[in-house]
Amino acid sequence: MYLKSWNAYLSAFMVILIILCVPVMSQAGPSKKITKTKITKYIPKIPSEKREGSCWTNSNIIQRSDVWRCMIGNEIFDPCYTAQDKTTIVCDAKPDIKKPSGFVLKLVKPLPASDVPNGPSSSASMVELEDGTICDAISGATGATDGVRTERIGYSCRMSSKNMVIFGDLVPGKVWIAEKGILVEQKTNDDLPPMLVKDLRKVKIRTVWQ
Repeated sequence: MYLKSWNAYLSAFMVILIILCVPVMSQAGPSKKITKTKITKYIPKIPSEKREGSCWTNSNIIQRSDVWRCMIGNEIFDPCYTAQDKTTIVCDAKPDIKKPSGFVLKLVKPLPASDVPNGPSSSASMVELEDGTICDAISGATGATDGVRTERIGYSCRMSSKNMVIFGDLVPGKVWIAEKGILVEQKTNDDLPPMLVKDLRKVKIRTVWQ
């Protein structure tokens, strides 16, 4: 008799628990679904570190009149942003870091005239994929190196265990799309390409930083 009463009590408790949990579970799912890509115009905070250098053209990565491609010695930094004071140039800044990052570029010569076309842009310095993976834009010539794909590698993703990249340009829209894949090194003879592309698929982009 005691066992039956205990089972009845336990069953009632489980029913109440399920009723309480269902609304929470149903609310958690849709909040993760991407219905619109968030586009952020990034303006960096001013860090304390300073280095001397110069900028010779607008950024190759971001289509903005206040973002630059700069050089210190033989090292190129792109993008270098104009800070909120409209004067300070900040290079190597990380949009996903709330604290000031990167360094102030002390210009040894004036900035060139801006030469950026007007209109919307599909470029980004950094993106967050639907699963939360952060990918940073790559400047310069970067081929797929698999002997098949012709698109350049546009972004390198922060995956400690996998060499994940984004191929080609981002596809803008209400929800932006990227084509990601994993580069695997082929340790074989010289007749084969050095890299093999695996797990190639299109994914939604949660956040774009421009």
